[in-house]
Amino acid sequence: MKVEFKGRQVEAVEVEALFSKEPWSEHQLSDGKVLMYKDTLVSVFKVLEEKNPDGSDIYTFQTQRVVRVK
Repeated sequence: MKVEFKGRQVEAVEVEALFSKEPWSEHQLSDGKVLMYKDTLVSVFKVLEEKNPDGSDIYTFQTQRVVRVK
């Protein structure tokens, strides 16, 4: 599968997330409301064509932001 990495398309393989903890960030607004948001992991890809300078694997990922106001 091809994914975008550093402005170009590279070969990658999707990696399944076995555990995830996605806490909410909360912000009190001046109008009394509380803005809550979190980024939810959608997918993770391991880049096959390159490695980090130390030889470790490179991963890229997609997230979705979820927002609530209470």
